[in-house]
Amino acid sequence: MNEAFNTTGFEQRVRDRAYALWESEGRPIGRDAEHWRMSEEATRAEITRPAAKAMSAKPEPAKKGARKRAASRH
Repeated sequence: MNEAFNTTGFEQRVRDRAYALWESEGRPIGRDAEHWRMSEEATRAEITRPAAKAMSAKPEPAKKGARKRAASRH
């Protein structure tokens, strides 16, 4: 199973990122839900970005003359 979509792995990544956010903001009290939400959104985006990028990639156009060379070999 892909570790990125593994529930335990995903939750740990969210937890680590939320903790880093909390520390970077000076460890404020009462913002844990906000840090978790922000972390979860960023982690989901990070996971889905490579898949979305691969799906939107356009195939490179064939070079000019490639068809003619291939046809002349037969």
